[in-house]
Amino acid sequence: MPTQTPIRLQAPQRPRTRRAWAKSLGGDILALLIGLGVCYTFKVVGDIPLCELILIPSLVFLYAVNPDRLQLRKRRIGKILILMLLWLFGQIATDFYRSTGAHDWMRGDANIVFFILDLIALSILLKGNMRRQMILLFGFAMGGILSVKLQPGLYAGNEFKFGYAWPIMYLTSLSSCYFYKRGRYSIVGLLFMANIAVNVLSNFRSVTLSMFVTLALILPVIPERIGRLRILPAAKTQARVFVLMGITLVAGALAGEVMTGLAASGALGQAAQEKNRQQTMAGWGILIGGRPEILVSSRAVMDSPILGHGSWAKDPKYSEMLMQIQSEYGMNQSDEGQKFEGVIPSHSHLMNAWVNAGILGAVFWFYILVSTMKSLIRITILRPPVTPVYAFLMTAFVWDILFSPFGGNRRIYESLWLVIICDLLDPDSAVRKEAGRVFQRIPTLTIHRRNLGKVPIR
Repeated sequence: MPTQTPIRLQAPQRPRTRRAWAKSLGGDILALLIGLGVCYTFKVVGDIPLCELILIPSLVFLYAVNPDRLQLRKRRIGKILILMLLWLFGQIATDFYRSTGAHDWMRGDANIVFFILDLIALSILLKGNMRRQMILLFGFAMGGILSVKLQPGLYAGNEFKFGYAWPIMYLTSLSSCYFYKRGRYSIVGLLFMANIAVNVLSNFRSVTLSMFVTLALILPVIPERIGRLRILPAAKTQARVFVLMGITLVAGALAGEVMTGLAASGALGQAAQEKNRQQTMAGWGILIGGRPEILVSSRAVMDSPILGHGSWAKDPKYSEMLMQIQSEYGMNQSDEGQKFEGVIPSHSHLMNAWVNAGILGAVFWFYILVSTMKSLIRITILRPPVTPVYAFLMTAFVWDILFSPFGGNRRIYESLWLVIICDLLDPDSAVRKEAGRVFQRIPTLTIHRRNLGKVPIR
């Protein structure tokens, strides 16, 4: 009789697969809901966005389901959290020394505490998962558009600049990733240039500058070689990085000159022309001329460089100093002091933290600023499939640290930016492995007329 091969029974794997699938789907849905939650902000002690009311209560559940995802030792996230706690300590010490009112110190401390909790929660949910990061960014875009409809009073009659411009840019960079991954760089360039044109006509300089710099970083504006003559240094070398950084600086300078020239000529309208005249007549350059608050906050820092002035620090002399500068050079009077109850004007993540919490707040944002610049360099080396998104976000983050106020929805936005920075800079990052797989799939093409727009960056 023929012998039969015994059948070996194996434990079924389907339940485990189903659990993993359900866990992944649950994380994706949570990321989307958090993103959509930027659509509305509640007024309690301070501003509490709906997204934080979704995310922070989920922190315990996220840690219980993924206890191994939050690894602090030998990871950049651990260093960032330590510096955040030092920033919080500096704020508490300053408020105690300055005898800050209870309402103000509660808002100041809560701003940092919520930022810490947001970062921990998003690190567990998103770290090493580029797809889920992009789902959250898509949610931010949709939530930002909804916010204009749900809370129109927040945008002071400038719905495009403060409401629609950033969501549209998020969607542009997300859609560009599809073409970038396939080497269709001409389409990526067209998408960005169309967005740049709209923002130029609206005289929205920060987004325009960020997009120009992003294009210089991600597109092959200079061919690798012509025939056998190599034009660019080899990929993943220091020389290559220096050349790309030089191209980026030139692109940023050109973008600034183009915007200034168009505004001065009146091509962008009379309001843009007058604004450009006011910003340039002071002789400080367009950046400082457009942010005179930094001159005032610098004086406040010099007056108290170690301990700050306290949460939501108020001192009439600094508001009067800003009004005097604006009056002397014919600038439009800023309502920052009146809008925020006479707080010391800063208009910068870095300067605001230094003014309020002292040197420990400045140390945190200096570290983040340097890490963001390192991330831009890492992007030029790794070229992950989501390079258009990463490059734009990191470029805009540099601008925000130097020239934009912090708080509200920015806590959750920038928690995502910090997770991305950690993914780019950690030595065991999943981004590096994914970037390597993408490089292996893209063939090397030679410069030829028929390959224009499809030449991969090698």
